[in-house]
Amino acid sequence: MRQGDLIAGTSWNRRRIAGQDREPHEFRLHPARPDAGAVSWHRSPWLLVVALAIPVIVWVALNLWLGEVRLAVMMPGVQAGVDAASALARFFGALALVLIPADRVAGQRFRWVAAGFVILGLGAFVFGVVRPLLGTTPDINTRMYASLMVRTIAGAIFVVALVPVTPPRFSPRWVIGAMIAVGAALGLVAIAGTAWPPALVHGDTLEASARSGNAVLRGLTGWHWAFGAIPLLLAAIATVSTARRSSGDGLGGWLVVAMTLFTGSLLHDLFWPSAYAPVLTSSTVLRLAFAATVVVGGILELRRVAAEHAALLAAEQEYSHRLADLADRKADFTAMVAHELGSPIAAIRGYADMLATGELEPDLQHQVLGAIQTETDMLNALVADVRTIATVERDDFAVYPCPMQLALLLADAAAFAQSLPGDHPLVFAPSTDLRVRADPERIGQVLRNLLSNAAKYSPAGTPIELRVALVGKRVRVEVADHGFGIPPADLDRIFEKFERGRDERGRKIPGHGLGLYLSRRIVRAHGGDLTACSTVGQGSVFGFDLEVVG
Repeated sequence: MRQGDLIAGTSWNRRRIAGQDREPHEFRLHPARPDAGAVSWHRSPWLLVVALAIPVIVWVALNLWLGEVRLAVMMPGVQAGVDAASALARFFGALALVLIPADRVAGQRFRWVAAGFVILGLGAFVFGVVRPLLGTTPDINTRMYASLMVRTIAGAIFVVALVPVTPPRFSPRWVIGAMIAVGAALGLVAIAGTAWPPALVHGDTLEASARSGNAVLRGLTGWHWAFGAIPLLLAAIATVSTARRSSGDGLGGWLVVAMTLFTGSLLHDLFWPSAYAPVLTSSTVLRLAFAATVVVGGILELRRVAAEHAALLAAEQEYSHRLADLADRKADFTAMVAHELGSPIAAIRGYADMLATGELEPDLQHQVLGAIQTETDMLNALVADVRTIATVERDDFAVYPCPMQLALLLADAAAFAQSLPGDHPLVFAPSTDLRVRADPERIGQVLRNLLSNAAKYSPAGTPIELRVALVGKRVRVEVADHGFGIPPADLDRIFEKFERGRDERGRKIPGHGLGLYLSRRIVRAHGGDLTACSTVGQGSVFGFDLEVVG
């Protein structure tokens, strides 16, 4: 595989362009910018709220104006099943929500919401399922107070979860305290009887009223309307806050739907409170829809958590693979450096031993010193390669483009080509008035790498071409050789670190395998790319483009 060496040294230096307008370009990866034309969905939660609120309110109006559409039917078995299903659905939703990581704002919100679901589920289970099984029948006011207390505490928890910008840290003690408060309050209601607290309804029981044709439960007192407005107001506040927070905190549209249905059930409950009675009302239907939405939301959240965990696992595996690959590359690099250092050091040691004998003739001494100098130059080149690769791979690596004559860059490259071994004639048309934006030291480095590669991978005496072509507002610079060529399967790998090519007999060309890797990094820092095309046995063309300035 083909790869060039980094040629140390340059005929350009930064003092030569002092005072010119230099614009540093940092070479680092940036996250992709969001598409400016992407559709914004920040208003969709409000559309969901409005789309659900309108039918709920219209249903209330129809119940009030048209008595025949009122839903109040004695169905003990169905009502018990609805309460049981609602309780299980809320418990499932709560279990799904507590799996959300607590280190996020959404995680803290979901834990509070899960606590509200638990309160509602316990209320439905205890008063709607367990009580009928035990055969106990509290009076209608006790059941209505139980219903109001459960929903008020749940509404308060929803407000705590969804209204603050940063919700308070969730603590199970608050939920346990709320449950104890509900139980204590219900105990006081049962003990006090009719003396206290004030009655919420007078007259017929819910079961008897269900057989009548009234649009509103008869005998509702002002205390019912006052107390009933509290959970309704809390639920409405929580619904509005959910719509506001859903986009920024990632709460999900299902929670917006659920809170809207919960608020709608409380609105219907004002006119015909079910109060854990065996009466199927419009409020019961909305609560069942609320429970179904909670189940769907729980499933969606579980799938999202599973997808996040799968993505995290895949990222960890990819990270592990990269670490293993990095360890392999470091080992290869260490072995390569040790091997490259071993040969010149051994040669220098041998030559030094020869000089130490003091028996060499002057001509032979001169040859030995020349060989030592050559080996020392190879060591210097290797050290320069290692330093440069370390510099390029730092996050703060930068190039300093400035407007300059392209002809100056090409002239320096042509002068360097004359010093290459192999007597390769350079085909080059130096006449150009183009000005480009480039870092002369770095781009000069790239040109020297490409010319050095062309000489290495071409038979002696074959020409090397240095081409320039204007393409729109950029200029294309290419180095072409008539050498061994590169197999198609190797074209993507020649730009990797530590990869070296082979000659026509399959032997590796001496070098460190860093030149093309570094050259591509430099060109990309200029906003372009280094590309290659090749035909085996005919040669290769490497090229890049630069921005043309006026």
